[in-house]
Amino acid sequence: MKIIQNIFSFLIALILIVLTITLSLYSFGLLSANFIPDLISGSYNNWQIGVVYLLFLLMAIFVIYPYFTDRQFKSTRLLSSESGDITITISALSNLIKDRVKEKEKFEDIRIKLEEKEEGLKIILSGKLTVPGDLPAISENIQHDLNNYIKQTTGIQVEKVQIRIDDVRKDSKLPENVE
Repeated sequence: MKIIQNIFSFLIALILIVLTITLSLYSFGLLSANFIPDLISGSYNNWQIGVVYLLFLLMAIFVIYPYFTDRQFKSTRLLSSESGDITITISALSNLIKDRVKEKEKFEDIRIKLEEKEEGLKIILSGKLTVPGDLPAISENIQHDLNNYIKQTTGIQVEKVQIRIDDVRKDSKLPENVE
């Protein structure tokens, strides 16, 4: 679905570029004064061109539709009982993860992407890590901690925690017992 949307976005952008170049050339007088009126009159009562225009309209609607949908309130089910369902929004879960990582490690500019899979929740975490220390050990610590923390606090099974370190910064603090 994302590939189709990217193709449509590319085509719409390409059409917009051609249209703006054509109108700019027309405005500067580099195209014939009858170019646009001839183009419009040539499409009159031509159903093939009408179908092409409708396809462009559908592609444009398909491209802008995601901007009008409310992704912020997507949620995942925590518990179902006789009284009803308990759900947590993806943004609340994201904030829970972000707070936990900041509390445990020196991970900054955190970006979180969550994917719901049949096996459980897939957490994709990226950001800047401030170290002294062993990067693989720190990353593995974050993975295990998040897995256990999310399972304990929400009951959601975590399938995988992927970590992408965008930047590594050295801790500029000197040890406390330096003489």
